[in-house]
Amino acid sequence: MTAFLLIRGDALAGPWMQKRGHGILILGWQDYRATERFSPSGDRQPMAANGVFHSRSVQFWAEVGLTNRWTGILSGAIPSLRYQDAGYRASSVSIGDLQAGLRRGLRNPDSGWQIAAQILIKAPAYSARVEPRPGNGQADLEGSLLAGRSIPVGSRWGFAALEGGYRKRWGLPSDQLRGEAAAGLHWNRWLTWMGQVFAIRRVGALEDTAGLWNPLVVPTFDLYKLQASAVFRFAPDWRLQVSHGVDFAGRNVGRGRQWGIAVWKTF
Repeated sequence: MTAFLLIRGDALAGPWMQKRGHGILILGWQDYRATERFSPSGDRQPMAANGVFHSRSVQFWAEVGLTNRWTGILSGAIPSLRYQDAGYRASSVSIGDLQAGLRRGLRNPDSGWQIAAQILIKAPAYSARVEPRPGNGQADLEGSLLAGRSIPVGSRWGFAALEGGYRKRWGLPSDQLRGEAAAGLHWNRWLTWMGQVFAIRRVGALEDTAGLWNPLVVPTFDLYKLQASAVFRFAPDWRLQVSHGVDFAGRNVGRGRQWGIAVWKTF
């Protein structure tokens, strides 16, 4: 699940496929800060020992059409992490998890509902000795189904998209059910407004991990996030996305807010 909502032309590049030899490259910056966490029962509480967690990361997402039916995907991040509380302080900078995958178009007419299937594999690119750790340090395999369509909204056009999948996680972390719903409005040819809801639901029982230094890297958790974005088209093949997100519900995981900015280049 990515925080970047991809738009190609006048359409969302979720189930929409990249044409052969064409694609999109997104380079972004995200700033996340948390002083609270959701308890195993879902209540908001301060982090242990008045802890503060801060993440600043450079992220990239790339898609290219291998054929008109198959799209290749590659993504990754370089996070700078910092945690401190009343008696401890730690910081790290490293390459995070790398992710690669394929999307297969199942139904891609010129209009109406678009449907695609996607598979992603994620693996760590950092040492197990890094603290705070940018991930759980194990491989994941995620399969998902994506659907979306363009929708007339008065004299303008909007879009809606849905994604649901299952993430298999090897090692200690529990498997996950993951979902996303998105909607947006092309206000004019230069500006698009959009919103997203992200959902992660663990499979299995919760294990309380209040003392971890990265409150987002926990073995078992639920998390629900809202994000709003504006995308400005400043050249035919270039866009700028500005976004703000908040964790509004969850269990056994950090609760924070994030700001993001990203530049898109289509080719």
